[in-house]
Amino acid sequence: MLKRKEFEPMFQPFNQMGTQIWVITQIKELPIEIIRFALSLAELDFIKFIRIDGSAIAASSENYPKRPKVPLTKMSHPTAIGIEVLYDLKYKTIDFFDINSPIKGHGGKMADAILKEFPKGWKPLVFNDWSDGFWHRIKEKYKHLDWMNNPFED
Repeated sequence: MLKRKEFEPMFQPFNQMGTQIWVITQIKELPIEIIRFALSLAELDFIKFIRIDGSAIAASSENYPKRPKVPLTKMSHPTAIGIEVLYDLKYKTIDFFDINSPIKGHGGKMADAILKEFPKGWKPLVFNDWSDGFWHRIKEKYKHLDWMNNPFED
């Protein structure tokens, strides 16, 4: 676990280049895995806002209009490109909760940012798949990872 004074400087270069990364005040320490997920998302040129709280990372090209530190990740939004992943430190899981991209290919880039250097011992999960084949293709591409099964799937 890295303390705030250790991880905040890692986010500074992105903040200075216009990608805002916020960690809510209550968070005093973060594991390196969560920091790496956020940094990978920040490297995407269309991501401008990232928020990390105690259970999720949200990243988007836009914020909610009246909530300046909340990235817009709502599915089917006409302009926002975003992703929200839920994380569980105890069980070491990443759940792809929301993903939206009105521009073809950007959804894959966001999934790749999380999965390309996925930490050993962690498991990715897609609990609700509304994608019409997107997650099937992603799971095939990253079949070497230990995907957690949805207990409600056949």
